[in-house]
Formats: sequence, structure tokens, C-alpha cells
Amino acid sequence: MSVQVWVGGCLAAAVAGAGAAWFTIAVQEPGTTHALCGPDLGRDDVVAARSQAVAVVEVVENTRYREDGGSAYLTTRVKTLEALKGEFGAVLDVTQGVKNGGAPGRYATEDPDRYAVLEPGHKYVIAVPSGSTTGAAGSEAWAWYAEPAERGLAGEREHWQKAIATPPETAASSACEDIDVPAG
Repeated sequence: MSVQVWVGGCLAAAVAGAGAAWFTIAVQEPGTTHALCGPDLGRDDVVAARSQAVAVVEVVENTRYREDGGSAYLTTRVKTLEALKGEFGAVLDVTQGVKNGGAPGRYATEDPDRYAVLEPGHKYVIAVPSGSTTGAAGSEAWAWYAEPAERGLAGEREHWQKAIATPPETAASSACEDIDVPAG
């Protein structure tokens, strides 16, 4: 066997092996591990730990809708019923990311259970990661969490006091962490 044939065969085998390895890594099957970046806002202990402020609010009115670079934002005026963590002004403007819900004046979010669109006349628990929550003129807070206040004021107070007092079992960082996807 000549050296050229032997080297050519080795190169072909190496390329085929690398291609098979890439395909195996690229295909994500159930029962694998993936990276999840950012805090898990599906856990109230993490929401409490990673938020500067948490409050039960009642929505007064939607004041402004704007689009910017392919993203949409809704600013809503809320009345603070009870600050659960941090300080809140009596009335403040809160902005959240939304998408057009189809009908004029109707909006939606990707996860309506953990990030509900604030609607006038309804009560919500909102969490703000940072920034001003004083309600000062010209300021607005960013709500990264908004959930209907279905437990009533006393029930929400009790629930969130426990969540605030209980540090998350895992680090509540915004870094990426691995999650396991069970085989289904």
C-alpha cells in the first residue's frame, strides 16, 4: 500500500469521524443537558432574591405603548397596595415588554402565567430588578415579573414574606446554568 493511499484513507476517516461527532453533539435529544441563562423567574424564591423591589399593585391605567427596534413596550400607571420588598411610591409608572395581541389596545406576553400584561382594574404582584420605584415625575420602573394577585393582599403578603426570607437552594445568579431535560 502506498503512503498516499494510506494518508488519504486516514484523512477520510478523520473527516467522517469529526462529522459524526458534530452531528451527535448538534442533535439535542430528550435526556440531555442544556444551558439556561438568567434567573429562573418561575421560582418565587429566586424572584424575591434577584429583585430590588416586590409589591402588590392595582393597575390604574395603561399610559403608553411604544415600539423600538422590533420590541414593544407598555407603560402602565399602578397604585401600590403593599410594598413587600424595597420601597415603592404610592403611584408609579411601570414598563414591561409586550407584543401586540391582535385587537386594538390588547397586548400579550410570551409567558402570561409568570409575566402577565398589566390590565386596568386588576391586582398584581410585580417585581423590579433595579432602578427607581419612587414614582418620581419622569421615572418609570421595569417590571420583569408580573403575576395576578390571586391570594388576596394578606395571602400575597404571607407568601412573599416566606419567599423573601428563604434564600434559593441554588445560586440566584444571572450566569448560565445547566438544566437536565428528562427523556420523554
